[in-house]
Amino acid sequence: MSPNPSTFAPLLFAGRLAEGIESLPKSGFTAVEISLRHVSDLDIPWLDKRLSELGLVVSAFATGRMCLEDSLCLCDTNSLVREHLFERLVEFIHLAAHFQASLIIGGVRGKLSGNHHQKSEQRNVALDTLRHCAVIAGDLGVNLLIEPINRYETNFINTALEATELIETIGLPSVKLLLDTFHMNMEEVDPCLTIRTAKRHLRYVHFADSNRHAPGQGHINFPSILAALADIGYQGFITAEILPIPDDAQALLHTGQYLHSLMLDK
Repeated sequence: MSPNPSTFAPLLFAGRLAEGIESLPKSGFTAVEISLRHVSDLDIPWLDKRLSELGLVVSAFATGRMCLEDSLCLCDTNSLVREHLFERLVEFIHLAAHFQASLIIGGVRGKLSGNHHQKSEQRNVALDTLRHCAVIAGDLGVNLLIEPINRYETNFINTALEATELIETIGLPSVKLLLDTFHMNMEEVDPCLTIRTAKRHLRYVHFADSNRHAPGQGHINFPSILAALADIGYQGFITAEILPIPDDAQALLHTGQYLHSLMLDK
């Protein structure tokens, strides 16, 4: 969800955050994930009040639109871009700390380009910024969630293994793993094995079906995904990053009903 319209397609109630938040309890949800370009886009006192009134929390803030819509990407080697991006990420970290939420590092990574040397430089620049952010996040009790994204959207961390290697390279406890079933369906040989292998780092999960519609509208085996999460004792959030099809309200309702049915079958 977002307080502003967006070109990012899998986003419910973009520009209609109040309406979206009101709809969450009716569909059985207890948390909201919010996508922002700027911290200033959010009316924090209003959100504090509505969350308290509705018994909701913020699970995470998504940052990818900074790259998609503002061209502020982690792999950019331009020093002015890096400085601007770092300042905005620090603002996001403080926002996440206020709401005791996590911060998603997915699309904000951008895409690597050029020859091998140039790509290596871009990756190192991204790692350097992430390390600095991770130190600040750790001091404030915020997790940075590295999300593998499919090869058609980026060439910078497509698989859980690549994300895990990056997490271990950074080597700070505030950097964790987010797995998204839509991306796993394309990039992982066995998503359930991936979940079990990623146990030590996994802190957040996105549910979206193979067509990026609401869970249950495609061919992903969500009962098996839930079983794998249960096997590792997963206690984190499960949120939906899906297309608003047939519309925002119906997509949210379908997700809530399907997840409720899965829980009843357990």
